[in-house]
Amino acid sequence: MAMVHVSTRARVSHLLVLCLYVFVDMYDRTNIWPFARWKDRFGGRLANLTSLVTMGHTVFFGSCVLADLIEGVLGKKAAGLRKVQDYVLASVLFPMSMIVTVVFWGMYAVDRELIFPAALDKIIPPWVNHVWHTTVVPVLLLEMYLVHHRHPSRQAGLTGAVTVGIVYLIWVLIVAQVGGFWVYPFMAAMSNFQFFLFCCFVAVIGCSFYLLGEFCNKIFWGSMETSRKGKKRA
Repeated sequence: MAMVHVSTRARVSHLLVLCLYVFVDMYDRTNIWPFARWKDRFGGRLANLTSLVTMGHTVFFGSCVLADLIEGVLGKKAAGLRKVQDYVLASVLFPMSMIVTVVFWGMYAVDRELIFPAALDKIIPPWVNHVWHTTVVPVLLLEMYLVHHRHPSRQAGLTGAVTVGIVYLIWVLIVAQVGGFWVYPFMAAMSNFQFFLFCCFVAVIGCSFYLLGEFCNKIFWGSMETSRKGKKRA
């Protein structure tokens, strides 16, 4: 497998995005989390999809910086790491980040008290809120534009996306059962049937977001993909 070419722009982007997430995490641990009323609840940060996605971004871009160092400084291949990045970006990070952004801001527009009560503005600055719920999508689109990430087969990709979604749903139910609270306040107002419909809705848009990521990748790298497949047939 040929070494993936990563431009200087992409390497700089990886480092800057990683620094952003590390800084926000440090700010959160110092200025937000210690004063949050929910810090002692069951599951802690790990109960919230936003936190999980932000952690995923930090690990992903950290691995990108590591791969850049391996290839740029040591001159060695990081094919295995790049392959994992391709799958995680396509099947987990992009669809989950889209869900975080679309569901959060969609519900915020309808009734912010259901998703982000006004009282939180005193604890969480707007810029942190936007890093958590807005920039998670643009930074991935920039990454997909700067670096050629090969998507897995549609079956493998959708299987991964659905599996991650089911695992998180089970985790939300465990938190509700063991912790005695719903991670998202609006869920407490739902009947069982409404909750089922909401889960189906999120599953559908999650799969749609996976396909959107696949489409964006073809828009950015379609000519390269066509050329690569043509060489294989030849």
